[in-house]
Amino acid sequence: MAISVKTEKTGKDTRKKAGAFRDTYFVIMAGGKGERFWPLSTDRVPKPFVSLMGRKTLIELTVDRARKIVPLAHIFVVLVREHLPIAKKCLPGLPRGNFIVQPFDRDTAPCVGLAAMMLRQLNPDAVMVVLPSDHYVPDEAGFTGLITETVKAARRGEHLVTIGITPGRPETGYGYIKAGKKISLPPEADCFEVARYVEKPNLATARRYVRQGGYYWNAGIFVWRAGALLEGLRLHMPALHEGLKKLDKARTLREKTKADSIFAGFENVSIDYGLMEKAKNVLMMPAAFVWEDVGTWTSLLRVLCADESGNVVRGKNLILDTANCVIISDKTPVATLGVSGLVIVAGKNGILVCDASKAQEVRQIAKVLSKKGNG
Repeated sequence: MAISVKTEKTGKDTRKKAGAFRDTYFVIMAGGKGERFWPLSTDRVPKPFVSLMGRKTLIELTVDRARKIVPLAHIFVVLVREHLPIAKKCLPGLPRGNFIVQPFDRDTAPCVGLAAMMLRQLNPDAVMVVLPSDHYVPDEAGFTGLITETVKAARRGEHLVTIGITPGRPETGYGYIKAGKKISLPPEADCFEVARYVEKPNLATARRYVRQGGYYWNAGIFVWRAGALLEGLRLHMPALHEGLKKLDKARTLREKTKADSIFAGFENVSIDYGLMEKAKNVLMMPAAFVWEDVGTWTSLLRVLCADESGNVVRGKNLILDTANCVIISDKTPVATLGVSGLVIVAGKNGILVCDASKAQEVRQIAKVLSKKGNG
């Protein structure tokens, strides 16, 4: 199964990137439904393709971050087939062959496994940098520097490298990684074995993690050689590994129906749970830069500039005697008076009004509407 990759126009900057990262490829995961961002995010136009932090969409911002490190030809986007048209519209410069298309939405293990299989065929020495498409990273220099070090570590062995974010607060919405023994690989940056992965904690436990140190937020950013990832799947997720080989053969023979059937049989499981929590060759490198997972409407309170009353406001709205609210409007003006701690979003697909403490539960609305055919 060959991948057609076009190259960018030759230039000094492109040649420099291609030399330093000639074996490095970014894989951006643009799956998921983004149900917590209803009504702007829908089944047809999910969160990665929505503009939440300015004029650019989340997927555009992620690609821009990757382009600081590698040329555009080394950036791949994994997405489901039905979102390919909107993705091509958001990323008109990305070569068609750099969209890795899944027939159905699955969790991250099948996603990165498919990407690894394809990239290893493109370059047997390929190093993958796997990124979600919905992160906020304002310190691009810090991000670039750490990615450079993780790539060095991945090149030097069979390691599966992940990035841990130094927690800035006791956060209950993220999983954590407990750092184990410190090792000297590579010497330019701190690097730890992973003692264990921790599920999302309650508030008291999260406070204890921050207080005692040694725990990091799990950012879901991974760096590894494509071959090392596939070997990890062979050892710890053999059914997926065998399925990927069958899928490869079916795609090579252009048996689309068979390939879709094979993919539909893959277990819906994350790469964290299916592989990283089981493997013994996992390393974690801590990041000190500011990072946020843009996962709910209230996360915008941390990534966008708020007014003097703590409100994040987008659109032509009238805000009176209002505090600590997220107020987003597309074309319909929103007026508020005497409220606080609310999320109010008005878009062409509907209007959301909820208590800010319920932001994690907005997906319930999207699920109900999807079942009714109004997603």
